Amino acid sequence: MPQPVIAGVDGTSDSLLAADWAAREARRQETPLVLLHGYERFGFGEDGYEDEEARKLLDASLTWVREHHDDIEVKGELAVRPESELFVERGNDAQMIVLGSRRPGPVTGFILGSVGLRVLSQAACPVVLIRGGTVSQQPQDGEIVVGVPEDEEEADAVLEFAFRAAATRGAPLRAARAWHLPPVATRHPATLAMSETRGSLEAATRRGMLDRLGPWHRAYPEVAVIEHVELGPTVEMLVSLAASAQLLVVGRRSRLGTRYVGHVAHAALHFADAPIALVPTR
Repeated sequence: MPQPVIAGVDGTSDSLLAADWAAREARRQETPLVLLHGYERFGFGEDGYEDEEARKLLDASLTWVREHHDDIEVKGELAVRPESELFVERGNDAQMIVLGSRRPGPVTGFILGSVGLRVLSQAACPVVLIRGGTVSQQPQDGEIVVGVPEDEEEADAVLEFAFRAAATRGAPLRAARAWHLPPVATRHPATLAMSETRGSLEAATRRGMLDRLGPWHRAYPEVAVIEHVELGPTVEMLVSLAASAQLLVVGRRSRLGTRYVGHVAHAALHFADAPIALVPTR
């Protein structure tokens, strides 16, 4: 049985946006969609109140998805468990997890709730964050933008996801990497002219990225790839490119026992407007 796409639902319009995106992705990947809701019993009110409300919430979400996507296989699952534990566990046998988050303003919703950074930092599968209020404004035929890590193993994990996403959508893929001037060059600009540092560094960055892209070019010859090399901070580059993209793909670094996702991924989560796929690396 193919691994499902899992969408977290919590009764908000943001989670319906995530479910809608997940349904489209399940159709592209020809895989089932699971709407997942975790809850806890607090013992307030009548016995079984939390169970009844959770079932109503899930049924309403299922009805909405089936009305808008009647050509995919979708089912709902409830679990009396904290959502953070539930999603991390289910990520072990999922193709991806899709969550919703409110915008504009600082990241809220799932990000700062009980699910949030624990899922983003610990799930074994890619986690896609959908921006409430902005996802509908993103071009449906825009590029897929991927930040290409320098480390080979990290790059392969991220590029595999990005090339597959581009191939299933018939979308161009913009592979981006930033480069930086050495400290001596920024302190002494004259050294740039003397040694042509700028040109050589940019060329070296492009060559390194092309080496990483080579195997994936061959594996997905139908994907049109745009190589993007830019001077400046990686985060600023990716946030700018995401403004016209249908999906931003970045690598996620994890540290055991923490909610660390890497500074690039963390900043992208807060400032990029496109749906963001965080792909676990090492």
